[in-house]
Amino acid sequence: MDLTAMCSTRLIIAAAATLALAGCAQTPTDLSPDFGHAVRANLAAQIADPDARYARVLEPGGDGARAVLAATRYGKNQVVAPASASTSSVEMKGGSKGPGSGSGN
Repeated sequence: MDLTAMCSTRLIIAAAATLALAGCAQTPTDLSPDFGHAVRANLAAQIADPDARYARVLEPGGDGARAVLAATRYGKNQVVAPASASTSSVEMKGGSKGPGSGSGN
């Protein structure tokens, strides 16, 4: 077989394969009418509304003046250290001391 015949054969095979596979492709009309709604709903749920308006009043306990002072201290690197917290220990009287206590039972 010469080179021209071989190239023609390959071209015909490639064209036939392309046409066969084209019949399997989905077109936009084959998709469900609600295709993509979940993605759009998820995007809408995750994007904040820049013009959000809320009818309810903020809960009590928020103090704007304290928040401004805290932000100012943060900007000047003068943050007030939080109060130290400690843990407590509880001793159980009687009974098992828990797993790994070496009681041999």
